[in-house]
Amino acid sequence: MKILHITVAISILALGLTACGGGGGDGDNSTNNTAAETPNESVATTPTIPAPAVAEKTMQDIVVDKNYDFSTSYTLPTNIDITQHTDKRAYIGFYTDWSTNAAGDNIPNPASQLMLQTTDDGVFNNDLQIGKHQSQLLFVVLFTDSQLSTITKLYDIAPEQVLNYP
Repeated sequence: MKILHITVAISILALGLTACGGGGGDGDNSTNNTAAETPNESVATTPTIPAPAVAEKTMQDIVVDKNYDFSTSYTLPTNIDITQHTDKRAYIGFYTDWSTNAAGDNIPNPASQLMLQTTDDGVFNNDLQIGKHQSQLLFVVLFTDSQLSTITKLYDIAPEQVLNYP
């Protein structure tokens, strides 16, 4: 069956090429066929305007303000105090990505975790390294005491800010 398909395909291809052959028509290449020729009409052409030459830029052409900061991140100090909830062990996490469920709760994306650290005395005062593109952080506190509910808080952040809780 496969050979039949190949044979049919080759036959169609050969017939197509034969039917598309060139030549002068009657088989007489010396005959002029002027009836098929059409007179050339003059077509107005628009002159092309060359694009203006643009000087190539080099590193010496770049001008940057002397006070411009090229860093892509900054330090965000934190002052977290959860002693009003517990003085026992708790896990404090910061996330750059999260989703919101139907109840309106923010659910952190584990792949976006900046830091997850324990605190045994309810106090967390560490600095976070934040990308300048980041404008919000999700703060999450997980308690080892199962009777305490998880704390989540969404912070708008900016350079020169301190993250405080409560």
